[in-house]
Amino acid sequence: MKSGLGIGAIGEQLYQHLVEHGPTSTAELERISPEAAGALTRLRDVGLVVGEPATARHPDYALRPLVANAEASLTELKAMSSELRHLYDSSTAGSRSPNAPVEVLTSRDYIAATFDELSLSAHREVLQFITRPFVPLTAVHSPGDPARRNPDGTLRRPRRRFVYEQAVLGNEAAMAGLRNAARLGADIRVAKELPFKLIISDRERALVPRFPRGVSDQSTLFIRGGVLTECMIVMFEHYWSEATPLEADRSGFGPEAAEEIDKQDMAILQHIVSGQTDDSIARLIGTSKSTVLRRIKRMRELAGADTRPALIYHAARTWMR
Repeated sequence: MKSGLGIGAIGEQLYQHLVEHGPTSTAELERISPEAAGALTRLRDVGLVVGEPATARHPDYALRPLVANAEASLTELKAMSSELRHLYDSSTAGSRSPNAPVEVLTSRDYIAATFDELSLSAHREVLQFITRPFVPLTAVHSPGDPARRNPDGTLRRPRRRFVYEQAVLGNEAAMAGLRNAARLGADIRVAKELPFKLIISDRERALVPRFPRGVSDQSTLFIRGGVLTECMIVMFEHYWSEATPLEADRSGFGPEAAEEIDKQDMAILQHIVSGQTDDSIARLIGTSKSTVLRRIKRMRELAGADTRPALIYHAARTWMR
C-alpha cells in the first residue's frame, strides 16, 4: 500500500494486515512490530481501526474522510497556484524590462492586453495572421474608437495587411473582424492554411504562440526587435505573397471570370464578404431573394464549393484580384 494516509509506514503495514487477516490482538501485532501499540492508537484515532482485538473498518468508509481532506487540500493548492501565477504575471507586466528580447506571456488577460496594444498603438504598419481556431482575445475596435487615436485626437492610420486562413471565413466573429478591418482600409488576403497566429507592430514587436497548434499550453511569446522579429516579418511576407487578395478588381472582376460569372454575381460575392443577409443582398442589388440563392448555388457549383467560405476562397483565388 502506497504511503500518503498520514498514519506512518508502521500504521499502514498494520492496517493492511488487518484488512487481509481480520481481527488481531495487540500482542500478535506487536510480533510484527514492537511499535504496534503506538501505531494502533493512531489508527483508532483516525477511525481506521476499532476494538480489541483490533479490527479494520471497511476502506470505503474508513478512508472517506482522508480522501475528502486530500481533495480539499489539492483544490486549495490549485487555487493558490493559480493566484500566485496571476500575481507573478501581473508583477512581470509591471516591471518588465523594455530591453528584454523575448517575454513568455501566460496570463490570458495579459496576452489580450498586449495584443490590443500592438494593434492599436502602431503608427506605420500592422501585419497579422488570423487562423483557426478563431478565439477573439478582445472586442473588435471600431474605426472611431478612441483607442485608435493619437493624444491630439487624430486617427492613427497605419497600413494594415491581414492574411485570413480560409477556415476562419466560416466564423461570424472572425468575419466581423474582417469587415471592421476592411472599413479601416486594410489590405486583406486569404490563404489556404497558415502556420500560426501572428501580429507584428511597426516591424518592431511581434506576438506569436510559443508552441505549435494542438499543444494545450497557450503561452505566447512577446518579441521585441532583433533577428527574431525579422524572422517573423520574413515569414509573413512569404505567406502574404502566396495568399489571394480578397477584393475585386477596379473593372469589376478578372478576365478568368468573364465566361463564368457576371457583375451581379460579383456584387453578390462582395455583399457576402461584407456580412449582408440574403434578404439584404436582394434589396441592395434590386432583385429577389430566390434569384440571389439561385446565383449563389450556381457559383458554388462552378467553384466546386460545399460552403460559402469555400466559395469566397475560390472567388478570391480565381475570380477576384
